[in-house]
Amino acid sequence: MRTISILLLIVGLAWLLGCGGPALQVDPVDPMENPSNLIRRMGQEIAAAKEDGVDVLSPTWFRKAQASHARAQKGLEQGAAADAILEHIARARAELQQADVVAIRCRDQLEETIQSREAARAVDAQQFGTAYASAEEAFLKLTQALEDGEFEYARQNRKAATETFRALELRAIDHAALSDVRALLAQAEQSGVPQDAPNSFAQAREAMAQAEAHIAANRYDQGTIRLKADTARFMTQRAMTLAQTSRKLEEMAPEEIALWIESMLSETSTRLKTEDRRNQPFEQQQEAILAGVAALQSASNGAVQKEETIQKLMGRMADLEGSSQQARLDAARLAAEKRFNETFSQVQEYFRADEAEVYKQKDQLVIRLKGMRFGVGKSEITPENYDLLAKVQKAIAAFGKPQVVVEGHTDATGSVPKNEALSQSRAEAVRQYLLANSTVQADRITAMGFGATRPIASNDTAEGRAQNRRIDVIIQPQKPGR
Repeated sequence: MRTISILLLIVGLAWLLGCGGPALQVDPVDPMENPSNLIRRMGQEIAAAKEDGVDVLSPTWFRKAQASHARAQKGLEQGAAADAILEHIARARAELQQADVVAIRCRDQLEETIQSREAARAVDAQQFGTAYASAEEAFLKLTQALEDGEFEYARQNRKAATETFRALELRAIDHAALSDVRALLAQAEQSGVPQDAPNSFAQAREAMAQAEAHIAANRYDQGTIRLKADTARFMTQRAMTLAQTSRKLEEMAPEEIALWIESMLSETSTRLKTEDRRNQPFEQQQEAILAGVAALQSASNGAVQKEETIQKLMGRMADLEGSSQQARLDAARLAAEKRFNETFSQVQEYFRADEAEVYKQKDQLVIRLKGMRFGVGKSEITPENYDLLAKVQKAIAAFGKPQVVVEGHTDATGSVPKNEALSQSRAEAVRQYLLANSTVQADRITAMGFGATRPIASNDTAEGRAQNRRIDVIIQPQKPGR
């Protein structure tokens, strides 16, 4: 008898380890609930869990929840007994809750791997077909192992999976920035540019190498990456142009070359209405052209100053005509309100419904960034957010020089100090991004983190928690007269 008890204990432990936890506890559903409404809400919760990545982090329990929900739906369609339908719903709810538990475990054990995977997907690493599929397969083996209680396998293999996704992310960033430049360089090489313009081609290759090196070392430095990619592209196009010109000059006699250069200088002089200097060396002709350009610039600046003077005189004339200060303030206030409403309507058009919610709050504009994404427990700005933040920059610029507050919010998961620190860090990251891109002056933008103290939805569901994890950008237009 004792032997049988020991065997049963061993079998029970093996089952617990294989399922990653105790037997599923299914709580009954209130029989007074409407089955149709329960099925609809269950479908919404499953969809929200999938959006939160639970289907990947706990595939077995998630599929079970889907299957139980489908059985409940089929039972409703076929007119099954209400208690049978409610039983399927209760099981689907329990299975989805178990999937959430496993997903939390995965997020804890695979935090860096999940972050690297999200970063790779954000820059469309999926385009690399077989390489990405292999990385995804390795990742799913990790989540399945954690779901099955095989923690040692996950510990041994998570670092390799993390590095694979990071390599794919870097490859995607490099491809997005430099693929067209590589194609240009290949075209230039095939057309003989290295032979016809060797120095210029070497400079283009060097610019390309610098861009590649910077991406490898600073993959999230979007501004500098774009600058270096533009430089490499420009230098390649320049080398191709110089090679083409070099071939043309080889076919011309020396005097033809001199006349060709003279014609370009002469045309410019004619347009500037300067003296005909074709009897002078090319260097002196160029100096005369530059002097003519400087004179035009000076005249343009003088015109601007004259216009400013006229505006000031008109302002003084208005004062002398008896316009009171209060009347001017009232007019300015009404004009400001009109501009605010017009700009508000304009800014609403910038964002899709899944990107942001834009609304007025007294005399402020609030942009709730529903589409803002951060890695789990992280605050770094990743490339998937660049397009959305570019629209935020455009919205701020539409108000001239407003005051801006960036608010960070989290869900209620985790400790209060951790949530407050994370929300502040994320808000500050957005502030620094806007400063780095010259969107607003430093003294006109602040960052504030509120943790989970200002929820806009229930923290009891995955969908609600996703809504509470957000960034709000609050724009306060300048007051009239400031």
